[in-house]
Amino acid sequence: MQASDIAHFFSRVGYRVIATESCYWYNPQPFQFKSLPVHRFVAPSAVELAQVMIQGPAFALRYPTTPDNTGPRGGMYVCSNRHYAIDALSSQNARSKTRRGLARCHIEQIEFPYLARHGYSLTAETTLRQMGRMPSTTEAEWQRFCDNATRSKDFEAWGAFVEDRLATFIVGMLVEDCYYIHLQKSASDLLKYYPNNALLFTVIKTKMACPQVAYISHGPKALAVGKGLHYFKTSMGFELQPFTDHVVFNPLVKPLLMWKGDTVVNKLMERYPDNLFWQRASRALRVARGEEPRGEEIAVKMSESSE
Repeated sequence: MQASDIAHFFSRVGYRVIATESCYWYNPQPFQFKSLPVHRFVAPSAVELAQVMIQGPAFALRYPTTPDNTGPRGGMYVCSNRHYAIDALSSQNARSKTRRGLARCHIEQIEFPYLARHGYSLTAETTLRQMGRMPSTTEAEWQRFCDNATRSKDFEAWGAFVEDRLATFIVGMLVEDCYYIHLQKSASDLLKYYPNNALLFTVIKTKMACPQVAYISHGPKALAVGKGLHYFKTSMGFELQPFTDHVVFNPLVKPLLMWKGDTVVNKLMERYPDNLFWQRASRALRVARGEEPRGEEIAVKMSESSE
C-alpha cells in the first residue's frame, strides 16, 4: 500500500482522515490526530497544523520528525535483520520463552472473518491488562475493521493457538517497504504458554524473508509505556530508531489544558500510579510545554532502508 491507500482504509473503518501537503492525519482518539503513515518522518508547516486543527477539529496533534530536530526524544521499534533467527533475541530468557511458546502453540495465518468473531475479546483483555480500562473501540467497529481488511491484499492476520483456542493474534500491513504490526492482542489466561513470543518470532522471521519488506515496525514508543512491554519488544529483536516526538496543542484550548488539565491529570496519576493512560496524558502535557528532558539517550542501530 501507498500512503493514500492506508489513508483510504482508515477512512473506511471510521476514522476522520485529513490530507495535507506533507502527509495524512487520522484520529485514533476523539480530537487527537496522528500523522500517516506512522513510520514516516514528516515536517508539517504551521499552515498544515492549523488546517488539521480546524478541519478535525483537533485539540492535539502528534507526529515524528528526524532525530536532529529540537524536542523530546521518541523512538520507533524497528527490525531490519535479514538473518533473523532465535539467536537474534537479546537474552537467554527471551530465547527460552520463545522456544517454549513454539513447542506449545500452533501458529498459522488466519482469515479476517474468523478474527472478526474471535478477536474482539482478546482486544478487550489486552487493553484492560495494559491500560486499566476497556477499549474505546466497540465490537461493531471491530467487525467493520475486519470486513475492510478482508478486501486488501496488503493486510494479513496471524494467530497462535493453544489447542483449539486463539491465544494471541497479530494484524500486519505492508505500507511502502515497511511491514507494520498494527495490532498484537492476547488472552490473559494463556500467556503462561508464551504465545506472544512464539507468534511475533514467526511473523518477523517470515516477513524478513520477503524481498519487498525492507524492515518491520512494531509502532512508536508510547508517550508512556510499561517496562514489560518495552522489554518484550526489544528482547524480541526490535531496536529503537530515534525521532523527535512532537505533540502540538490547539492554541485555542492549550491555556485551559495547561491550567486545569495538568491539575486533573496529576491527581489521577497520584491515585492510579500504574495506569498507563494517565501516564501518557501527563507526558503529553509535559511535551507540549517543552518540559520533557532529553537526557535519556536511546541506543539505536539505524536501519539503512528506513527514512
